[in-house]
Amino acid sequence: MADQVNKDKQNKLDKFLTQIPRLSDKKDINKREANFSPDNTSPSLQQAEKQARLTMLNDPHKVCLSNPDSPVSSPHKDTTCDLVNTVSTVTATTQKDETIFQLSNIVCATLKNQEFIDSIIPLISEKVMNLITPQLFQLVDQHMEPHIETIEANRKKIELKKYELQQHKTEIDSLKTKLQEVESRLEEQERYSRRTSLRFNNVKVPVDTNGYIVKPVDTDSIIQEICDKQLGVKLDIRDIRRSHPIGKPVGDKISIIVRFISYRQKHMIVNQKQNLKDNPDKTFITDNLTRHRYNLMKRLNGLILDVRWINCCKKIGIMLVSVSIEPFSSNWSNYEYTVLIYEGFFYLLLLFCWW
Repeated sequence: MADQVNKDKQNKLDKFLTQIPRLSDKKDINKREANFSPDNTSPSLQQAEKQARLTMLNDPHKVCLSNPDSPVSSPHKDTTCDLVNTVSTVTATTQKDETIFQLSNIVCATLKNQEFIDSIIPLISEKVMNLITPQLFQLVDQHMEPHIETIEANRKKIELKKYELQQHKTEIDSLKTKLQEVESRLEEQERYSRRTSLRFNNVKVPVDTNGYIVKPVDTDSIIQEICDKQLGVKLDIRDIRRSHPIGKPVGDKISIIVRFISYRQKHMIVNQKQNLKDNPDKTFITDNLTRHRYNLMKRLNGLILDVRWINCCKKIGIMLVSVSIEPFSSNWSNYEYTVLIYEGFFYLLLLFCWW
């Protein structure tokens, strides 16, 4: 009995599906309507049939209840209406899918529009930046905090080292000042100890047959002879405290340093030393300068070889500089003339600074 009922339900469903057009495809409905010929069906009949189909599509439950003679109505009316409900549900789902498909096409077309993309990207970027910026700052602060602490500690160490360096620099400057004072005092003491000394240069001494100097050299007698015969200064042997050769000999000529008993003997010899200008042995007398003053005089003598506008003279151990602005030639330009004057004043200033 149950098999017979199921078979009847299946037959009724098949008959119903054959009478109802396919609702999932509107194109098929249009094709069926186009296939009806005006010769077979009148326009009023076509309109009534179309209205019935639309009514069936819109409310199948109403059709089942209001039309008991319809193919859908049967002794098994509830089962048939359930089938109609199933078909209507499938149709609604198909229409929904078609609507979703159309919306997807609209969305795709919108996303392909470059103007829309250009206008929405800044908004999206701003929104994203507003969301991630606080987190980024927090992450950066967390990772940078140890490094900032290390940098701050190193900065404090550097400040401490700078302070210590400044202290050392101040101490070094103070030591330099003290050293200059000590050197100046030493220079004064050394110059004072040499204030009674003179140096005789290019003094001819006896040599043997091989050209070697005969030793010991009687420097006291040689100095006394030079003073008596060439300078015209009567010098007693007792006026000489100490004399000895100094430096390397050149052939049969040496340099002799002499310390006198008093400053008076030295002053007399210095006043008469110009008498040695025509000496055939080219003997000359200089002051016994300290190393510093000797180097300074050497530099000034180098200028004398180039120009005549600066003359150096030594008197009683004090170095005097006289400046003459007369050049060698009248053809010198104003530029060369100015340069020479500036150089002269520069070395003059250098001399007084070291003095």
